[in-house]
Amino acid sequence: MTRSTLLTRTAFWLTLAVALVVFLFPIYWMVNTSLKPSEEIFLSPPTFYSVNWTFDAYFDVLANRPLFRYLINSFIVATGTTIVAVSLSALTAYGFTRFKIRFATAFIVFLIFTKMLPETLLIIPYFQLMSKLGLINTYLSLILAYSSFALPFAAWILIGFFRSIPTELDEAAMIDGASRLDIFLKVVLPLARPGLVAVAMFTFLLAWNAYVFALVLTTDADMFVISVGVANLVGEYQVEWNELMAAALVGAAPVLVIFSILNRHLVEAITAGALKG
Repeated sequence: MTRSTLLTRTAFWLTLAVALVVFLFPIYWMVNTSLKPSEEIFLSPPTFYSVNWTFDAYFDVLANRPLFRYLINSFIVATGTTIVAVSLSALTAYGFTRFKIRFATAFIVFLIFTKMLPETLLIIPYFQLMSKLGLINTYLSLILAYSSFALPFAAWILIGFFRSIPTELDEAAMIDGASRLDIFLKVVLPLARPGLVAVAMFTFLLAWNAYVFALVLTTDADMFVISVGVANLVGEYQVEWNELMAAALVGAAPVLVIFSILNRHLVEAITAGALKG
């Protein structure tokens, strides 16, 4: 190994280690703060490790706050949003890649443009619409709102995946007597699985972390999602930072578990997308 190669590898691993520390330190600080007693949180200089670590903040927040209810609400909304967005985006991508549609490119550009619109611009129209439909404080209102934001990007991603699937497979299936629905379900979707997984993970994360629409479209505490529930731990005159960090970590845990399980599929999706590009 030459000296220049050794220096290059050393610089690469040092850069990677620094980036890893920068990324992981906020997570460690959250864990550290959640385990500290309240009297140690504002010590100066701050302590990066405490011999008095305790799980009292977790017990307190789980016992005194309906976090499990918030988690259930978030799971229902995120799962519903994922099902709606993935289903509609898959149908959209199939239509755009299998049929000749006038102004298809312009419509795809329009889809991406709608993704650029800020959420705050649409809060009042969405609230008025959901109020007229009687959907305030319902899961359906949140699912529809989040699906509308996830759908443009999801459709754009799946259009790229569906274009990579040869249309000859469709023609061969039609010769064998398969219907369009059979081709879509049994031929195209299995081949587009990496893209579907990537879109599903993106949509689930978007819906799980969303805050603004959940805050506006739900006023009943029993309908709060985890992001709103955690934000409500910030009091008017005092903030129990250890409890706030504990609640935030509890809220992040399900997403971390899901991503760790589906990590292999996400890598396959990224790799497949790179090869197709």
